[in-house]
Amino acid sequence: MHNGGGVVSFEDLIKRQKPGFTLEQPFYCDPDIFKRDLQKIVGKAWLYVDHVSEIPNKGDFLLYNIGEESIIVVRGKDGAVNAFFNVCRHRGSHICLKESGNVRTLTCPYHAWVYDLDGNLVGARGMPEDFDKGKFPLHKCQVRVWHGLIFINMAAEDDPDVAPFDVMADDLERFVALHRLEDTKIVHREVYPTAANWKLVVDNFRECYHCIPAHPEYTMVNAYVRATDKRWEDYQPVVKEWEKETVKLGHPVGWDETSGSDHRQPYGYWRQPIREGYVTLSEDGKPVAPLLGDLKDWDGGETAFTFGALSYAYLCADHLCMFRFTPVSATHSDVVVTWHVRADAEEGKDYDLARLKWMWDVTTIEDTKIIIDNQKGVNSTRYLPGPYAPQESYSSSFASWYLERLAS
Repeated sequence: MHNGGGVVSFEDLIKRQKPGFTLEQPFYCDPDIFKRDLQKIVGKAWLYVDHVSEIPNKGDFLLYNIGEESIIVVRGKDGAVNAFFNVCRHRGSHICLKESGNVRTLTCPYHAWVYDLDGNLVGARGMPEDFDKGKFPLHKCQVRVWHGLIFINMAAEDDPDVAPFDVMADDLERFVALHRLEDTKIVHREVYPTAANWKLVVDNFRECYHCIPAHPEYTMVNAYVRATDKRWEDYQPVVKEWEKETVKLGHPVGWDETSGSDHRQPYGYWRQPIREGYVTLSEDGKPVAPLLGDLKDWDGGETAFTFGALSYAYLCADHLCMFRFTPVSATHSDVVVTWHVRADAEEGKDYDLARLKWMWDVTTIEDTKIIIDNQKGVNSTRYLPGPYAPQESYSSSFASWYLERLAS
């Protein structure tokens, strides 16, 4: 592959990487490296897809497209959520051509091979009498549903490079249990097409070094932003006092205790106060929807949790915002954001959509612009890896983890 006018091997790129610096240009641009990303990292990860409320009935399905893969996520006859590669076992055609819908069977439009909702081949017209349909089921993905959130994994069940989902879920359990996310619904979905490599998207999301210059709205709402830009120690008494009052309510507190606990898919969480007088992430700090789940009180805090590099959640007492980063090509990604409220909440009565989506919509629009501008600069012949700032430590650790996984 080419780099700075010359040809360099993939192995040499990894060897000469400077610790604490951004990656070299090919990691953000090269199609061959992107294919390796999909194989070694994305294809081994537990990926957030959607919420169960989007496929409530038997036969309801939706497509999850990532890289060159298309995955059918469908509600089976027994109510279980199944996931299959959208590839007919006859000649490989896509089976589902619509993004969502309801079906009795999964029928290929090319030659009409028919699969049931469990992925079994039940009809193969014109094949010989001794043809064994049992040998040609759809290729399955691993599926886990956790508090209504659907995760898939495209690797084989016994792949040693796959982190155990249940361990991650158990570690994060106490931070979401009170909110009963399974009893929420999606009230808005926004796709932010981003002309940039997925690692630039992740890098941006893992640091707030850019928040003050790029996100005036986010900085206004979140007190921690200015605290980290000055002396973090001076803000700790505020955090400790909030934690003390929060524990009295029976609500969890904590910060990133599980991050990095499994090198195959680092995950983590944190809880922190928003700012004085704010009970949720809204422009005025006032509620935007009814309290979720079993919560009885507002504690003025926000919860964030991550399932690896491509799935992030921001959870308040009254709503959830889910972020799904989707690699599309070497220089294009989709950022999909969904806003969730209590399942029985009514628009116009219990919540106002504009107030609900304000902060993360305006922030993600701003993020999209700066990430695209970042990719434009990285594409230049004058781009060279630059040093991460101390406030970008999570981005720096992501770069190190990424290279380790890619080389494994």
